[in-house]
Amino acid sequence: MNKTLLISSLLVAGVVVAGVGTLLLTDRQIDAALAQLQNSAASSSITIAVSEDQSSLMERHLELIVSVDQAGQSISVVVDNDIQKRPWGAKIVHRLHFDESLLEQIEDQPTEAILRKLLVDQALISGTTEVGLTGNYNSELVSISVDELIDQTQIRVSPLRLSISGDRAGHLESDGSWQGATLTMDDQEQIAVSVQPMTFQSTGQYLSAGFFVGEERFSGEGFSFDISSEEATLGYEVGKMTGQANSQVSDERLAVDLSFTMDQMTFNDGTEPMELTDIMLSFAMSGLVVENVQSLMQNLNSMEANGEPSPALMENANQLLRNGFKLAMPQWQASIDGQRIALQADFELPANDVADVNNPFSMMGLVSSLKANAQLDVAGGLSEVAIVAEPFSALMMTGVLVEKGTDYQMDFTLADGAATLNGEAVPLPF
Repeated sequence: MNKTLLISSLLVAGVVVAGVGTLLLTDRQIDAALAQLQNSAASSSITIAVSEDQSSLMERHLELIVSVDQAGQSISVVVDNDIQKRPWGAKIVHRLHFDESLLEQIEDQPTEAILRKLLVDQALISGTTEVGLTGNYNSELVSISVDELIDQTQIRVSPLRLSISGDRAGHLESDGSWQGATLTMDDQEQIAVSVQPMTFQSTGQYLSAGFFVGEERFSGEGFSFDISSEEATLGYEVGKMTGQANSQVSDERLAVDLSFTMDQMTFNDGTEPMELTDIMLSFAMSGLVVENVQSLMQNLNSMEANGEPSPALMENANQLLRNGFKLAMPQWQASIDGQRIALQADFELPANDVADVNNPFSMMGLVSSLKANAQLDVAGGLSEVAIVAEPFSALMMTGVLVEKGTDYQMDFTLADGAATLNGEAVPLPF
């Protein structure tokens, strides 16, 4: 036999054998990922079952039923996956839709027909995932678009688009967008709802127990809701908004920072419209031990499934309090009809060895170690805004708010087991 042909044949055979091994590895990776997913869901009210699994050398069809049980009722989603196995990785085509259980509680035939058309008989979400040899993946997903006239109601929903990439170590990046939705109804009441475009992104890593650490952001152009009839008119409008969450782990402890801004929000009941502007909120949390938080989340999921807290969950709560943590609200502010109100606050529970949620006396013993501060600044003109005039007056009469020039202020502190409000001692209940 020609040596060149023999060598070429051996090389081809080697490639084929390696390819088959890779295909088997792909199946094993899919099975391992599915088992991990089922184990994670087992401690919650979510169950994941395989309803169909057909596999050949080059292809596999895997259909999953994901069910959520709440208050004795169950709704299931079908996740259909066509998997193409190749020596260099795999390509998965996804289709997600509700199953017939969604329609069991619907007695109105027209409603059942439209829900069947939109959510059962077609894919609510579809897309593809490509997986490389090293486990790196990239998913492109899109939801359905809706343009339906149901009786006197016109519904238009644009598709949600989402790109996700990651690796086997849990690193993840996602980028999504949604162009919004509208609903208009012209009957005895005229209703108009409009949701403007939104975008969202995330970059970070999933740790064990579905614990995500990294940066998450979203922005939206706002939304509006208006309803009018012969008797009344009511309207809400929310302007541009942004939100961001940052989390990180250092020395096995978690730190989280949240921020949110909104340009404006208006409410109009046809008599006295109110406008909030320059809305800003920031929140920070630090000191939580990651291992304890992960275990706490798992046991909370178990409680959701079982209906009662386990001894392990109670011990998680005890450990969380014993480890100590800090909370802060560096900024919360808004202007109501042009009158500014702002709050700053922080709270600290130092590490201790006495906290026991089953023993109220031990909890009272923590008071001497607690630290807290809060300062509220209120523009003087806010007392003239009708919707807040009554609670504003009550705060003044009880001494919670005191005058500060032409404005008002509240100053609260808690330290060494003693509390003061606006410089005056406040008796504690224990």
